[in-house]
Amino acid sequence: MQTMEQGIINPLNLPILNATGYVTGQDYLDEDHAAAIAENMRANGWQGAPLVVLPEWAISYSGTHRLHAAEAAELEQVPAVSLEDLFEACGLDLEAIVAENDYTVTMHRPEILNHLPDDIRATYALDDII
Repeated sequence: MQTMEQGIINPLNLPILNATGYVTGQDYLDEDHAAAIAENMRANGWQGAPLVVLPEWAISYSGTHRLHAAEAAELEQVPAVSLEDLFEACGLDLEAIVAENDYTVTMHRPEILNHLPDDIRATYALDDII
C-alpha cells in the first residue's frame, strides 16, 4: 500500500492534508483527461504536486482533473496543502493581500496566485490558472 507521502512533490515540506471529498472551484472538466489520470492513479497512486486547497471551505484551488481522477480511482487519500500555508512558506501574508486588493479568495484566483513566485506556481501546479 502506497503511503500518502510517496510520489508527492512538495519541496516546501508543507503539511499534507487529505482533500478526499473536496469540491473544485472550476466548472470545466475534460472527462477523457480525468479518466486517463484515474487509470494512471490506479496503477501508480498519486504522483506530482498535491492539490492546493481552502480547507475551511473544503474547496480545491487547483487540480480539478486530478481531484475527479482520484475519486474515480478510489484513492483513500487525496494529498493537498493549504493555500495559506503555501503563501506563508513564501513569506507572504494571504489575508493581507486579499484585504489590500479587495479580493475574494474564491473569486480572484489568478490575481491572488500571481503574488507567488513563478517557480512555486509551477511546482505546485498553479501556473495554468488564469
